[in-house]
Amino acid sequence: MTDAATDFAPAKVNLSLRVGPPRADGYHPLDSLVVFADWGDTLSAYPADTLTLSLTGPGAEGLQSDPQNLVLKAAYALRAAADQPELGAHLTLDKHLPVAAGLGGGSSDAAAALRVLNRVWDLGFSIKQLAEIGTVVGADVPACVHARPLQMQGIGERVTPLIAWPALHGVIVHPGAPVPTGPVFKAYDATSPQPLSAGAPMLAGDLEAALNRLALDGNDLEAPAIAHSPVIESALAALKRQPGARLVRMSGSGASCFALFETPESADRAARMIAGEHPDWTSRAVVFGGAA
Repeated sequence: MTDAATDFAPAKVNLSLRVGPPRADGYHPLDSLVVFADWGDTLSAYPADTLTLSLTGPGAEGLQSDPQNLVLKAAYALRAAADQPELGAHLTLDKHLPVAAGLGGGSSDAAAALRVLNRVWDLGFSIKQLAEIGTVVGADVPACVHARPLQMQGIGERVTPLIAWPALHGVIVHPGAPVPTGPVFKAYDATSPQPLSAGAPMLAGDLEAALNRLALDGNDLEAPAIAHSPVIESALAALKRQPGARLVRMSGSGASCFALFETPESADRAARMIAGEHPDWTSRAVVFGGAA
C-alpha cells in the first residue's frame, strides 16, 4: 500500500445543459458540456484498519450532519469492486466548495475518493473503470472522475472527454441560497419538455469558437431554478453588468452562476467587484481547464 496520498476535487460547471422528459424510472436524460475549475476541495487519505472520514475547511459545517456522505459511499463502492472488504483508510476532506450549489461538490469529492484510494490501496483500476464504479455512487460521479472537459449524456453515465476544447477564464458566483434539485426538476417537468435531439459537435479551438458552440444550447433548468430561488436572477444580473463578460449562465440546477471572460485580469476584476457589492455571496475567479 501507499503511505498517503492527496487528490483535488474541482468544481464542476455545466457550460450547457439540455434536459429531456423523465424516463419510466424517474431519471432525466441529459446532454451537457461539462468543465472543471481550478477551485475545489482537497481529499487526503492514508491506510487504516477501518474506513473513517474527517471534515475540515470553511465548508465542513454544512456536511457535519451527514456522516454517510458521498466520500464514504465511494470508498465502500471501490472496496466492494476490488472484493477486498478488509481494506481501510482514514480520509480527510478539506471542504471549500459551497454545498447544494450546482457545482457538483459532493460528486467531485466522491470521485476524488475513488482516485486517491485507488492509489493508496494499490488497486490499479483505470480511470474508465473508476468512472464505471462511480455510477453506483451518483449520476455526476463518472464525469467528475475524468475531471476534464467532456460531454455528459444519458443520466450521467455516458461520458465523452473532449479532444478539442480550450481553457477558459471565468467567474463563479454563488449567491448563498441552497437550491434542492428535486423541486427544480419538478417545475421543469411541468413545462412538458420534449425528447432530446442530437446536438452539434462539441468542438472548439479558442474562446470565440467556444462561445459560438455554447450559443446553440442554454441551461434548460435556469428558468425553473429562478422561479424557485429569485436570487439566482440577481446573481446573473451582477455578472452581466461586469465589463468583458462574454457569456453568463447558471450551472447545473443552481444556484451557482458563471461568466466567461477573455482575460484573467477581467475575470479577477469582476470577481472582486461582485464580492464588494455582495459580501455575503461567494465570488471566485477561476480557470476552466482545457482538453489535455
